[in-house]
Amino acid sequence: MKATSRMFTLLLLSMFLLVGLSVAGSWEIDHVNQVATASHSNEFPVGAKRGEQSLAIERIRNWIMIVQGLSLIACGALYALGIRLRNKARREQREREAADLALEMRVEERTRELRKEVEERRLIEHLHRGQRRIVEMLSAPDDLKPEDILRFLADTVAARNQGWECALHLIDRRGKSLRLAACSEVTERLKGYFESVGTEYADSPECQASASGETHIVEHLNEIGLEWSEVLAASGVFSAWSIPFSANGSSSLAGTLTVYSRSRRKPSAHELEMSESAAKLAALIIEHRRLRSELIHNAYLDLMTGLPNRRGGVEAIDAAIVKADGHRGSVAVIWIDINRFKRINDQYGHEAGDHVLRTIAERLRRSPLNTGTVARMGEDEFLVVIPGTEDSLDTVEISRRLGTAIAKPIYAGAARIMVSACIGSCIYPKDGGTAEILERNADFAMLRAKSSGESYCVFSPGMSEEANEAMEIEESLGVALEKNYLRLVYQPLYATDGELTGFEALLRFHHPRLGNIPPARFIPVAEETRLIVPIGNWVLREACQQLRSWHEAGLPRVRMAVNISVLQFARDDFADTVARTFSECGLEPEHLILELTESVIMEDFASVVSQMNLLRQCGVHIALDDFGTGYSSLSYIHRIPVDMLKIDRSFVERLADPDGTRPIVEAVIAMAKHLGLHVVAEGVETVEQQHILQQAGCQGFQGYLFERPLPPDEAESCLRASITTPFAKPTIQTGGGGLAVA
Repeated sequence: MKATSRMFTLLLLSMFLLVGLSVAGSWEIDHVNQVATASHSNEFPVGAKRGEQSLAIERIRNWIMIVQGLSLIACGALYALGIRLRNKARREQREREAADLALEMRVEERTRELRKEVEERRLIEHLHRGQRRIVEMLSAPDDLKPEDILRFLADTVAARNQGWECALHLIDRRGKSLRLAACSEVTERLKGYFESVGTEYADSPECQASASGETHIVEHLNEIGLEWSEVLAASGVFSAWSIPFSANGSSSLAGTLTVYSRSRRKPSAHELEMSESAAKLAALIIEHRRLRSELIHNAYLDLMTGLPNRRGGVEAIDAAIVKADGHRGSVAVIWIDINRFKRINDQYGHEAGDHVLRTIAERLRRSPLNTGTVARMGEDEFLVVIPGTEDSLDTVEISRRLGTAIAKPIYAGAARIMVSACIGSCIYPKDGGTAEILERNADFAMLRAKSSGESYCVFSPGMSEEANEAMEIEESLGVALEKNYLRLVYQPLYATDGELTGFEALLRFHHPRLGNIPPARFIPVAEETRLIVPIGNWVLREACQQLRSWHEAGLPRVRMAVNISVLQFARDDFADTVARTFSECGLEPEHLILELTESVIMEDFASVVSQMNLLRQCGVHIALDDFGTGYSSLSYIHRIPVDMLKIDRSFVERLADPDGTRPIVEAVIAMAKHLGLHVVAEGVETVEQQHILQQAGCQGFQGYLFERPLPPDEAESCLRASITTPFAKPTIQTGGGGLAVA
């Protein structure tokens, strides 16, 4: 721009010089003309030459005038152009200055934004650390109290800002008042206010948030003039915001999280968002407490009858033994089996059958003889535990009167149902010193009554047929592998769209004299004798070889699930055994799923997790089997490296009942999804159960609704049919399908 200005100045000077020269030339021509005129007038007369000379001079003068005019016009144009260029240069200079100023402002604004973003990220990371710690506390095996976890949450929120305090209030069971559950470290005066919120200060921010169900913000507490605001202001609190929260899955409020600030201002959008996240964490803590309590309760409770289940029954025997030892007393253990209960279900329907069981449970519970505990031990089996003295416990009379109570007619709608029972009994300490022995002996007595056609039977030392049979099973298991008594059957596992995704290998034991022995009868014997280790290794190798043969036949490459016992998994060389099996069978590890029960995990948590990590590094998938039947799942589920969670059939079978297990199953599936676990339901037997599970988000099914456990040839046929058919069935049938029955 400066060069243009200099060039313009030179042109302008040149034009002025040209004009000056033209003017000077004009003056010179006039002077010459005057001189010439004078000389001609003296020397010559007026003539032709003088006229020609005057004409030439006139022409030169005209050209000079034209040049002068053009020069003046050019000078004016150049002057105007110069003014315009100067104004343009000034305007561009102002624009550059404005652009520089705007750039500086943007830089300053972005710098402020970056500083704010860094601060927000620091605060978010602080909250995330608190969230991770809270999740760890929720899952801690030492079972921290919810109040301790809520107190940590309050401290975490208060630590977000140096001028903050935090309190959490929960609504009582009647839903009418608030009580302090936890707060950050505050003065006694401020804590006194927190404790009085639900009783003295009905118009406080906490109560207003609880009443409206919406966040309540108070910007200037000292200007309100109410008793509660004066108490807060006197404690150095000048603004507050209270956020109500509900436990997950519930429409009713559970409590409030309130932040108290020593600044006179509203919370920023980010601060409010952070506080709402903390309130959601509080809701998670409350929901975890409820779900854990419910799972523990249901682990010992039969939901249909309201009685203790098998686990609760065994604990009742143990408790009665301890009490009897302290008072030199005795304990009567009565085992009751309802006769032909399956016929009742088949003839009158399952609803009537359930009504019969509930009625019998109520009769046993109300029996004047029962001063102890009644438990439901199986589908149609009950246990009665009665403390007393050996002289007062007449088990024959007790059995007779219990049988009479059970035998009264039961009305289910228009149906009049007659029920009878077989009852076996034994006495502690005469007939056994432990709950296991007493339960077994009472069961033996019941079986004797059933086999003899009697209504009841008292255990005696000579009653050894069942015990001898158990010994025979034990002896046969010792040579089962050598004698080829063991077989595997395979139950298909389907995805929700009907795709056959794998099989579970199930062990069957065919005794040469006793015939097919149910797993529930021989597996405990195998575990007691530690024969389960070589048998389990055989199952693993046999299942892998079967899967390899299907792969070699060009069939879909599905997965094979194998159950692993506590003793088998506890061996230090188990991972090596699995790897060696892969090598011998030529099978990829990713096609194997090892199913472990909670009892395996509880044996030695650290070593179990280490073993599981080794297996997963090899590519093996791990499933947690029978989930929900133990009481430690929530303490460990997020810390163990598992891929799949299998919901136990005991939860699935009560899924569709009015007061059944559907909320628990839905909660377990939701939890598994958050943990990234694949969920499979076992024991699916009805279409209604399947639909409920699908709606809840279950990803896999296994049960008699789709297919029973199949022998190898039928399983292969089923796998072949699955190429084109959803929920495929085997296309061949083998004779004597004993092995195809679970």
